[in-house]
Amino acid sequence: MNWKKIKDFLLENKKYVLIAGVAIIAFFLYLHQSQGEQESGNNIVKSEPKVVNSTSSVKQDLDDKKQKESTSVNQKTSEVTCDIGGAVKNEGVYTLKNGARLNELIMAAGGLSRNAQLKNVNRALILKDQDKIHIPYRGEKVRGNQIVLSVNESSNSSANNASSEETPDTKEQEKSSKVNINTANAQELQKLNGIGEKKAELIVAYRQKNGQFASIEDIKQISGIGDKTFAALKDQLEV
Repeated sequence: MNWKKIKDFLLENKKYVLIAGVAIIAFFLYLHQSQGEQESGNNIVKSEPKVVNSTSSVKQDLDDKKQKESTSVNQKTSEVTCDIGGAVKNEGVYTLKNGARLNELIMAAGGLSRNAQLKNVNRALILKDQDKIHIPYRGEKVRGNQIVLSVNESSNSSANNASSEETPDTKEQEKSSKVNINTANAQELQKLNGIGEKKAELIVAYRQKNGQFASIEDIKQISGIGDKTFAALKDQLEV
């Protein structure tokens, strides 16, 4: 290769060589800038799904929250809580599934005591929330509507009685403000003067073992209830 000829050519045409060099440099700068803009555009496009994903995540959280709230409401309405007392082995408050029968509540309370009276008891009855059930003892005189007391029925009955004139039934209700020691549960017995939790449980246990009291004086057979205690509460008692 003749370097002298090349050198002479470049010196003679240095103006054109300089222009060509500038053009080449400008071309590479333009190419580099175009690639940078394309990469920036790609980054913007790639970031868009993140926004979509974020919105989708918020929506999913709201749906999950609604589902949990719906499940909680359904769970509450799928249960009934009832109070049972009288001739069962374990008086108390029990929670059962919605649609449960009275017989299931009796089983939850340990079953019937040996002196239970089932003549007017409908064990196939479907329970409602807050029902109060009384299983009568053998020989106890009760009407059918005294076995199951529902909240709504109790409210309606109270309203009707308040607006009606005094009748024999009204006098009977006033009389029933006393505590019947043959039917009252442990909580109701504790409303009596001088009867605490322990004595109330003793009264219930005595009933389950020996049957109902023949007279209010028979309560003195309970340990801890003597003449003095009886005198203080006799006006509150009935059988």
